[in-house]
Amino acid sequence: MARAVRVTRAARGVRWTAVLGMLSAVTLAGCDSGGDDPVVSPTPTASSTSASPSASSSPSPTPSSTGPDIPAAARQKTNAGAEAFVRFFFDQFNVAWTQPQPGLIKALSDPACQFCAKAESTAQYLNAHAQRYQSVPSTLLTVDVFGGAPTGQQFTEIHLVQNAAKIVDSAGKVVDTDPRLDKRYYVTLKWAGDGWRLLELEKTK
Repeated sequence: MARAVRVTRAARGVRWTAVLGMLSAVTLAGCDSGGDDPVVSPTPTASSTSASPSASSSPSPTPSSTGPDIPAAARQKTNAGAEAFVRFFFDQFNVAWTQPQPGLIKALSDPACQFCAKAESTAQYLNAHAQRYQSVPSTLLTVDVFGGAPTGQQFTEIHLVQNAAKIVDSAGKVVDTDPRLDKRYYVTLKWAGDGWRLLELEKTK
């Protein structure tokens, strides 16, 4: 399992340039003029499960009292539950950047997730500067759940498209644009006791 070995390194400094180069795009209008990484602060809590697609019968955690209302299917400690959670995460990711709505990404993330912190930071920046994505920034095509993760974690591989999208201000003026990128990533989940959390995202080779 070469894949599993790579994923364990994900908690280091995964850069959110290729996944949705959107990050650098929105750090945009001066938020990070020299740079690559926007200012980010860590966020929420953890989750995880077992390994190849199949739904078994683990108890279903109750939804969190704060944050998004996670569907029951995405709150199962099963392979199917892990896949449903990843899909829900990227649905909320899109909402967080198009509304924009800070807090959605954070509520679904482990505090150690650097990718999540950067994505949440972007949602906060957009909100603070009255900017938003005019259309959904990402499209999740596939989620492949596989084994080899440490206890309490779950490895997945996703096929994610960064959509060609415009970032606009409150007057509808385009302040930046993202190109279309078609990429694959490893996504590690962690089981938090009450549900899954996204632990890290890392680009595959």
